Amino acid sequence: MLTLLARVHDGVTRAGFLLGGVTLCGIVLCFWLEVIARYFFNSPTLWSGAMVAYLLCLSISLATPELARTHGHIAITVLPERLGPAARAFYDRLLALVTGAVCAVAGWICVQESLRQFSYHTTTAMGLDIPKVWVSSFIAYAMINAALYFLRHAFTRAAPEATPSDDSDSAASSATTDARKGP
Repeated sequence: MLTLLARVHDGVTRAGFLLGGVTLCGIVLCFWLEVIARYFFNSPTLWSGAMVAYLLCLSISLATPELARTHGHIAITVLPERLGPAARAFYDRLLALVTGAVCAVAGWICVQESLRQFSYHTTTAMGLDIPKVWVSSFIAYAMINAALYFLRHAFTRAAPEATPSDDSDSAASSATTDARKGP
């Protein structure tokens, strides 16, 4: 059952990541329309700047869970690279646990704020007024799903280290270098 939930979670995250890419295309289209309207028709749009800001928020929010899933986020690895395998595994799990907790708290705060915005019918103050909950709910989605991925990383077992096989590939396997030690 948990593997089914994990697969569904991964599928939703991948779909969100692709939709985040579509929003980047929307940003480019808004800029094109603004340039054409401003410089060719001398009539700038009132909504394109606001739309770009909303789409940028959506793009980042939809991409964040995929980055957490694939470890695609920025990491400073000075300390972990100097740790032994056991200490590195402990460090990685602890860091994933703390990061998951922080993202979960941030997600909870975002959900509370989204609910408040929904109940008070709060709208944005830019050129294109839309309900703020339309934007802030995506931020909550990003934080909650990133938290789930970090917690999944913290509580799942890492794949065992690859060992050289006894067939003809053993010479090629032994020729590889340890990434921590360099060539």
